[in-house]
Amino acid sequence: MDQGRFSQYSSNVPSHDFCRLAARPVLRFARVYSSLHGRGATCADEIDDFSSGRYCTGMPKTPSHRKKKLSRLIDIAGAAGVSLSTVDRVLNERETVSAAAREKVIKAARDMGARRLLPQTYRPLTHFDLILPKNESPFFVRLRAAFHDAAAMLDRSVIVHRLTLAEEDTAGFVRLINETPYPRRGMIIAVPDRQEIRASIARAQAGGQKVVMIVTDLPHLAGVDYLGTDNYRAGATAAYLLGQSCRSSAGRVVVLAAHHDWSGHVQRTAGFCATMERDFPHLGCEIIETDTRDDSIRCERAVRQAFTKGPLAGIYNAGAGSIGIMNALKDVSPRPCWIGHDISDDHIAYLRDHRMDYVIDQNPQGQALRSLQTLLYRCGLIETIPDLSPTELRIYTRENLPTLPPVAAMLPGSRG
Repeated sequence: MDQGRFSQYSSNVPSHDFCRLAARPVLRFARVYSSLHGRGATCADEIDDFSSGRYCTGMPKTPSHRKKKLSRLIDIAGAAGVSLSTVDRVLNERETVSAAAREKVIKAARDMGARRLLPQTYRPLTHFDLILPKNESPFFVRLRAAFHDAAAMLDRSVIVHRLTLAEEDTAGFVRLINETPYPRRGMIIAVPDRQEIRASIARAQAGGQKVVMIVTDLPHLAGVDYLGTDNYRAGATAAYLLGQSCRSSAGRVVVLAAHHDWSGHVQRTAGFCATMERDFPHLGCEIIETDTRDDSIRCERAVRQAFTKGPLAGIYNAGAGSIGIMNALKDVSPRPCWIGHDISDDHIAYLRDHRMDYVIDQNPQGQALRSLQTLLYRCGLIETIPDLSPTELRIYTRENLPTLPPVAAMLPGSRG
């Protein structure tokens, strides 16, 4: 296994990789997450870093402080019978230290009444699984990259195993959820809504495992934290934007649904159609494809077929495959209003060139950070109570385009 790095996928078997990353306590994750999201400070901010001059009192570093700290470190080193550098490594968890030396240093510091947060003398390994479909759409590439970066803030005692397999492999999902060679404490999952998968999740929960869902939920499944976006609201938002753009004229609006067995996509379509019928009855709403599977060829074929019945006022694509829609629109004038999901290099180009109107993004970075924090909290590894509400949507137009890292830099095996 490749440690500290996400491995390449296998087409036939799930990929496993162990992210035994970073050299700070789990509390470091809470501190970084807090700073990213504007939350208040956590107890991790009280950690005294001897090398950086951070003190739990918040006072600036002075020569007298240095002398007192150095003297205390020397005393701890003497009492533990180890070097000064070993004390520094143990207290700040910078490098690997033997269990015996670690215990000696922490015991000496505790006996001498050290006024700081001390590491635990022993932390058993905590195993989490990240279970995702094998999907190379830009969104899932960004999501994997986001988990890679978020996992880098975890303590080395927390191991995240990333497991992926084909979306249609129901038995494979059930096997991954129910069978594990290590003592897993929890899972972060994005899976299809199938009865066998629901039953396997319920069995894992009955065994004491914590489950956090992202991207798409499983409605009415008790005891699961869902931290993806509200997909019904996402579809309703798309309808509102499209309807406002086409308010002055009647016409046909077509919908491309991506996955009939993914709750998130079903909810997006339902939210879109309900809002169109309620608020924009002058626009006829028609679902022309229920299962594009994010495939650009299927998307292009469905849109071209829709044009054979007359002009279109709008197109809503609930999944990926936008290059197919773009191909179908190349020679169309006037162009219909087009709304899709998830920011990507191609969507940025389409928005910039006035070929697309809106993109509704589900913030994979936020989902990765929040799902890991929630799992840490549910397993008792941090005390900060996380925000358990759905991740907020982002709406992009040509006027607020983000800068994304190159897709190649986010592909498996290309990240350090």
